[in-house]
Amino acid sequence: MIVKIDFGMHQEFIDIADELGERIEQLQSEFLEWLYDKEIDHRYWIYKDGYKWGVNYRASAFVEWLNARISVVKEAVLLEGNQFISAKTISF
Repeated sequence: MIVKIDFGMHQEFIDIADELGERIEQLQSEFLEWLYDKEIDHRYWIYKDGYKWGVNYRASAFVEWLNARISVVKEAVLLEGNQFISAKTISF
């Protein structure tokens, strides 16, 4: 299933297993909880004065998170370009 990831100013598309598409909003919520959990060290943190201040990420971060945590036959992939028709759209 192709999903459009809408960041407001730009969009990216990912291809995921249909079974993930059925619960994409739940997965998005879990990803954001993980992303903003200051107890977790990941490469998306922006530091200010030595403290975790915010995050900087794109759809590739969501794809990486999905593939690391969710076991399905088909891995999630980031698609190049924007000529896709998506069945679902999620906004970050």
